[in-house]
Amino acid sequence: MTTHIVFDFDGTLADSKDAVIRLYNALAEKRGYKALSADNLEELRKLSILERCARMGIPPYRLPWLAVQMGRSLREVMTTIAFHEGIPELLAELRRRGHPLAILSTNREENIRAFLRHHSAEALVESIHCSSSFFGKARLLRALMKQRGLRPDQLVYVGDEHRDVVACKEVNVRVIAVRWGADAEARLREAGPDAIAGHPAEVAELLSRWSERR
Repeated sequence: MTTHIVFDFDGTLADSKDAVIRLYNALAEKRGYKALSADNLEELRKLSILERCARMGIPPYRLPWLAVQMGRSLREVMTTIAFHEGIPELLAELRRRGHPLAILSTNREENIRAFLRHHSAEALVESIHCSSSFFGKARLLRALMKQRGLRPDQLVYVGDEHRDVVACKEVNVRVIAVRWGADAEARLREAGPDAIAGHPAEVAELLSRWSERR
């Protein structure tokens, strides 16, 4: 039976795209990387992380550094970022049903807490788990399950990227991929999520059905 719901943060809960583009472009200008724009963003959504690195001129080994720098830069703008439409209602509904909620993210915990505090949403989330590794979510999920004494079938992860789906498959956790985030739907489908949602209300419906079955 599904008991705990785990969310990605940037792109899934938080509509941080504009802030990320602005802050990334400031770093890219200093490092000589290509800038993000409305023209190339949709194309990049269809590519893997390594393909994006090649297209933008970013050495893959610099990704951890980039994640750290972006986390530091985001600290100053978290109160300017909003929830995606329908997300506060989704979180409140899941808490009403009694589901403990967690966040797994490559953003910094202090940033996420500042965001939740700004939106008076701290009470909705039980725990936050962060790593600067772009491919560290499987490890975080294992640690969460061990810490809480949970089986994989008790968790559902909600994320917006191909790598989220891959991480969940590695640890046998069901995953709902959302269309409104970083990766294009075709890219998400390549990873084989258990379901794809186009609106937060669809996430609630899927979780309701899965809970009833099990």
